[in-house]
Amino acid sequence: MKRFCIRALLLSSLLSVAALAHAEQTPPTDEELAASVQQALNSDAELQTLGLKVSSKKSEVTIEGGMTDDQQMFKAGQIAEKVPGVKFVINNMVPKN
Repeated sequence: MKRFCIRALLLSSLLSVAALAHAEQTPPTDEELAASVQQALNSDAELQTLGLKVSSKKSEVTIEGGMTDDQQMFKAGQIAEKVPGVKFVINNMVPKN
């Protein structure tokens, strides 16, 4: 009986670890990914003022909005690429008039 309980506990522990590992590997939805990138961009004081819009389709993120210099476009792309789950960044930022 004691061996049965130990085996049951061990099996239960292994199943719990496997379930947690699977949950961590589940890719974010496109909505979650866009929200994560938007949050990352808004955490940068300079980019936050630009009011950038982010969308995602099949883990490809698109950034749209105006910029005052090319460095902002580069910076936004770099930040977006670092967000877990992003496979590709389409940067459609354009110069503001």
